[in-house]
Amino acid sequence: MKCHDHNDSDAVSQCCDCGRGLCPQCTNKWSIIICDACNYQRAEKEKKEVIKNIYITIPLFFVGLFFLSNSASFVSRIILGYIFAGLPWGWSALNKITPNVFLFLPIGGWVLYFVIKFMLSLLIGAFALPYKAFKHYKTYEEAKKIQGFIKSNAS
Repeated sequence: MKCHDHNDSDAVSQCCDCGRGLCPQCTNKWSIIICDACNYQRAEKEKKEVIKNIYITIPLFFVGLFFLSNSASFVSRIILGYIFAGLPWGWSALNKITPNVFLFLPIGGWVLYFVIKFMLSLLIGAFALPYKAFKHYKTYEEAKKIQGFIKSNAS
């Protein structure tokens, strides 16, 4: 089998996503054994995931911002917006540690479970939001860098 990008070189490995043959130069290009096309697609998928998470976080911030209406100070509303913006991150953190025993609760148990989980998600999300925002920023920048590198080498 020959390398997908270098037809004159023998393949020594295969792309972990598509199975295309890769020569030693292409095999060692990335930290995982992957062809440029698949790595570009992965980077695009990561960028879309970051943007999707931003589209979830920003509306939740505004829900929190306008939740108290005019009855609270602007600073209180900003803080509440920040807490609401962290809700998805707290929820996903709790999903990782929630046991499956809650699947067999009666209706009242489910309501109580979701109320408690919602409140804990708000609390945990307030701490998880800065970490996740920074992590997503780094992921987005790395994806842009990978795509730029692949585009510049394709030319």
